[in-house]
Amino acid sequence: MGIMEGTNQAGNDQLEQAPLAATSRKRGPEDDAATAVEAPRDAKEPRLQEQSAPCGGPACAAKPGDDAGAAAAAAAPPPPAAAAAAGESPAPAGRPAGGSPAPGAPSGTPLSAAYSEDKGCRNTMEDVCVLQLDARPAEGQPPACRLAHFGIFDGHGGVSCASFAAQHLHARVLESGLLRKGLASPDGKADAKACKACIVEGYKKTDEVLLRECAAKNWQDGACAVTVWVLQELVLVANVGDAKCVLARLPEKSAGGAAAAAPAAAGESKPKAIVLTKEHTALLERQRIEKAGGTVVNGRLAGRIQIARSFGDAAFKKLGCSSTPDVMAFPLTPRDAFLLLGCDGFWGVFGAQEAVDSAQSLLAEGLAAKAVTNRLLNIAVREKRCKDNCSVMLVRFGPAAAPAPAAAQQPQPGSGCSASG
Repeated sequence: MGIMEGTNQAGNDQLEQAPLAATSRKRGPEDDAATAVEAPRDAKEPRLQEQSAPCGGPACAAKPGDDAGAAAAAAAPPPPAAAAAAGESPAPAGRPAGGSPAPGAPSGTPLSAAYSEDKGCRNTMEDVCVLQLDARPAEGQPPACRLAHFGIFDGHGGVSCASFAAQHLHARVLESGLLRKGLASPDGKADAKACKACIVEGYKKTDEVLLRECAAKNWQDGACAVTVWVLQELVLVANVGDAKCVLARLPEKSAGGAAAAAPAAAGESKPKAIVLTKEHTALLERQRIEKAGGTVVNGRLAGRIQIARSFGDAAFKKLGCSSTPDVMAFPLTPRDAFLLLGCDGFWGVFGAQEAVDSAQSLLAEGLAAKAVTNRLLNIAVREKRCKDNCSVMLVRFGPAAAPAPAAAQQPQPGSGCSASG
């Protein structure tokens, strides 16, 4: 089945076929560790830890403000709902307070995920990553419901709006009826149209509350975002701004997730990159901005910011800046190998097909998801000289994403992926 059309007429699948960049650097300690250490970052910047547990299984705990950014063991406490304010302990989501699995543990296509991030040449880190393999509310979820949530919030002009949106968006989407309306069908299958409407409403509600915070606390910054929800076997991808999500889809004759982890034979099982998000720049959205009473000068909204949709950016909301996302939905198939989420810093140096080819090559070497994101980050910052904050997340589907033996899930020492020089 093909990818469904997104809201706001996001269009059909976009294929990018940039050539695979040579990645000839030698494997380092970070590549061999299944839970390698992430790059150092500002202590004041909150974020969620990476996870590599199967959906519905044990999850990693968040450690906001952790300077070393060390990866947590897969058997650690459950994930928080989103990034929390610095110094606060995020509340667990999707499980009872004791950390035991929530009732009605879901089944379906196995999922695993990890992310890596680095501030690059910037003085501060303004990206916030969210990774929840079990994103169900602690109470009231339907039996055997599977819900996972992933996101990258790319702040500009500060990190306040990115942190706020990361902390509140998922809850607002749930309040808008993602489970109640999205799973209203008697057969328990997710309704794509209803789910997309709930995500759009959740984005708008989050921004409304955020704008009140901006007025009360004089926040002048904003944030782009790319977010993913996996509800049952339906994948929903939403974005505002220039953060992007790419699907790696195998050819029809490939075997799906298992083939994704095996070396390609003569390129036959090489996955194709499908861009699932729509870039929202002032130049591309000139007509909508001018209809809203704003102007585009030198390719920038009001001559100041390039993006046309975001969270926050209070000074530009009456000038045509919108928080309405584009949303794409598609059912998982055995051909869907993985997703790559990234901020504009990552996609500024990586083409979509190039990134998919690089990730596929690393997975074929047998590297864990965390080692793959570490390598991709090192290539982006060290070799391709990304100057911006850089964040990349890998979400794997299918048998290849099944959990490793317990001994392999224990934290291991490894070098960080700091790439400042």
